[in-house]
Amino acid sequence: MDQELKKALQDAFEAPAPKRKEAFLRSVPQPGISNLSFMISQAGYIRKRVWGISGVLFGVAYLGACVLGQDVMWVISALLPFAAVSVVSEHHRSYVFQMSELEMAARFSLKSVALARIGILGISHLLLLLFLIPACAWFHTSSLFQTGLYLLVPYLLSADAGLWAVRKTQGQEAIYACVGIAVCVSGLNLLVQRLFPVLFGIEYTLGWVLLLAGAAVCAVKEWKWNVNRLSELVCA
Repeated sequence: MDQELKKALQDAFEAPAPKRKEAFLRSVPQPGISNLSFMISQAGYIRKRVWGISGVLFGVAYLGACVLGQDVMWVISALLPFAAVSVVSEHHRSYVFQMSELEMAARFSLKSVALARIGILGISHLLLLLFLIPACAWFHTSSLFQTGLYLLVPYLLSADAGLWAVRKTQGQEAIYACVGIAVCVSGLNLLVQRLFPVLFGIEYTLGWVLLLAGAAVCAVKEWKWNVNRLSELVCA
């Protein structure tokens, strides 16, 4: 189509500038809500299966402490990757079910909703770890510090890989990728513990610290990339 004709059609059908837009928006009642109330309201939208994983971890920790004894730490460390990827899949749920556009049109921005839900799950998992680390250390020969390393490393590795997967994969395939990552990290963790138990000795503590630090840095970077993607969607 000719450029002049395009411009003429655009000028003819261009919507007029809104009048008294700001005054109208101020007249619309917008009841305030505190940050705490907002967080509590978002907790109800998190899927039950995500909370169920945390409940299973609590249950295994309690029963394992009574039945498994020293082996309870390896069972918990094998289950924690599933808790990590459950957080990632919850963050990615809007894309899987193609609800991102609808959520962007809601009262609260998609970015605020995602941050609130991830914050809720992050706090709940922090409380979970504050319970699991001392419980495992009590029944295991490792120190409290070492136990924390052995539990946090597989958790963060799963979170890193899961965030990378949802950034590179679209739709339902991202959820399958997260589950596969959890299975791989969990299986690798148990395999290393069985075949190379020497790696869990005190002489390798520095290596575990460096691995944890690297995983934490990667987690922060992946999280920033995902938050920036939400911002791009809102601005698009």
